[in-house]
Amino acid sequence: MTFGPGRGAIWKIVAMVRVMALDLWRDRGALIMTFLLPPLVFLIFSSVFAGTTGDDIQLKLAVADTARTADSGRLAKALAASPEVRAEAAPTADEVRRRVKAGRADAGLVIRADPASAGKPFLIIADPSRAVAAPLAQARVQQVLADALPDVTLRRTITQLEPALGGYTEEQAENADSAAALMRQTPTQDDGGFFEREAIKNAKTGGGVIAYYAGAVMILFALFSAMQGALGLMNEQSTGVADRLLAGTAGMGPVVSGKFLFLIGQGVAQAVLIFATAQIVYGVAVVQHLALWLPTTLAASACAAGVALGLVSMCRTREQAQMLSTFVILVLAAIGGSMVPRFLMPPWLQAVGWFTPHAWTIDAYQAILWRDAGIGGVYKAWCVLIVVGLFGLVIAHTLARRLRR
Repeated sequence: MTFGPGRGAIWKIVAMVRVMALDLWRDRGALIMTFLLPPLVFLIFSSVFAGTTGDDIQLKLAVADTARTADSGRLAKALAASPEVRAEAAPTADEVRRRVKAGRADAGLVIRADPASAGKPFLIIADPSRAVAAPLAQARVQQVLADALPDVTLRRTITQLEPALGGYTEEQAENADSAAALMRQTPTQDDGGFFEREAIKNAKTGGGVIAYYAGAVMILFALFSAMQGALGLMNEQSTGVADRLLAGTAGMGPVVSGKFLFLIGQGVAQAVLIFATAQIVYGVAVVQHLALWLPTTLAASACAAGVALGLVSMCRTREQAQMLSTFVILVLAAIGGSMVPRFLMPPWLQAVGWFTPHAWTIDAYQAILWRDAGIGGVYKAWCVLIVVGLFGLVIAHTLARRLRR
């Protein structure tokens, strides 16, 4: 019995493993990306998704105290001091509505009567596109109410029962005051029927969510496609096409610019398909806002094209470019809100999200398609996206000229 062919195949397998290991070892950039980026991505993703649980979410809450009583003032101060929410004072209920509709607050609270009075003294105002914001805001206010004003629930119950009992005797009133003082020391959880909810006006249920994810998917796939198209620069270098182009008078400049324009057109075409589906299936008013939708789409596509060309130009091999592009796309999508709505993230991560094109793109599309914002609501996003895209294009051109030298 002979084992020659079998041993030969094994040695070939071992040789191939050795060759690939040596290639990876010699390509230090790819080596670092292969073994350093995965744990880094894990840390980033764990920060993003761990912060989206109900216990950790810090809602930005606009609070208007229109009752202006002693107890309502206590509640407003307690909310401002609470680590559970990021409460911001608002002068009127209408201002709360404006902040919620503009996305400057996740939800709103109007203290429209004394907390101890009958009825429903608290009005929760929320955007239907943020379905969890209203119940979370109510839970946070209820928690603060129970911790800081536990006596209010008892006095409210006493007030509601007094007409039915024909009033209280002096002794009963003293006992009620004593019980209220005791409850300040031993708080209890009780909804007590304090809350009423209100959705912002002219809001179509589900429309804001669809507009959000249409923008999130648009910028995500624009970057994916742009990265794949930009990888053509690596192919041209490896096949010698770049050397022939560099021998000419124009160099690689026209190639980089041509790819930039093509990737912009590709991004716009993808966006047309995504938003056409959103309008046909879900009734998102894209055509009605075409005058602002088109510049937003062009800016987002230019940003994706510039970022892709700039990143790929900084890599020496296709392996490095593929690993770096995957890392950048995943991290930007996670931080920027393409995977998880940003208002569910910790405050520090929401701030970091503004350094991604995803956050600006999503916010611009929501402003146009959901909040009916004008140019004043989106011009900042246009400027940021265009500047980032042009910066990436400049990097690609600069590195292409260095390659010529």
